[in-house]
Amino acid sequence: MTRLGSQGPVRPLRNSHRALTGKLSLQGGGHAGFESSLERDWLTVLDFDPAVIRLQEQPFRLSHVIDGKSRSYTPDVLAEYRQDDFLWTVVYEVKHQQQLRADWDQLCPRYRAAMRHCRQQGWRFKIVTEKHIRTPYLENAKFLRRYRTMAMEQLRIAQLRYTASALGPTTPQALIAAAHWPRQEQAMSLATVWHMLANGDLRADLHKKLTMSSPIWLPEVTR
Repeated sequence: MTRLGSQGPVRPLRNSHRALTGKLSLQGGGHAGFESSLERDWLTVLDFDPAVIRLQEQPFRLSHVIDGKSRSYTPDVLAEYRQDDFLWTVVYEVKHQQQLRADWDQLCPRYRAAMRHCRQQGWRFKIVTEKHIRTPYLENAKFLRRYRTMAMEQLRIAQLRYTASALGPTTPQALIAAAHWPRQEQAMSLATVWHMLANGDLRADLHKKLTMSSPIWLPEVTR
């Protein structure tokens, strides 16, 4: 479950009349600040990723030199990951592709400084753009996040799990139909399917658009 880092950002968030700023509520509690809609979308992706165990906005400040003058640079977010017994950390800079191309000569020295710092810590440094962020995974994450903390009947979850076990790989539409609920209850049963997908009790390829016909399966089932 994603949680905010124990330390706050190293500088205050900028308020801008030209860019969207605010705070995103994290699934594990707390908030992460963003200074653009692209940063908000990347935080949404990270917060939904089950491998991410901690987020830290603007985690540190670095100094670098441009034209003989000392400048400071603060990356956008640090993410800690855990999968099985493997832990790793990635520091992200979020930028639009157009801005990267237009300002690369100015931006490059700060990114080199960040890469050196991260290498010394045993971390990775990565630049992400709208190409990496605004994908079907983001749309699925935005859709499913609202179901993650919804209270669902445990009996309904158990019945859906039993039905999915009997069916094998299936789809949301087929799973609801096979559970044989009255039509007036199917909407709640579908919400429970989304809840199960949001929490990993059911699986799907979330890098593809999620629909009623998407393949879904139980975590213990090998596809």
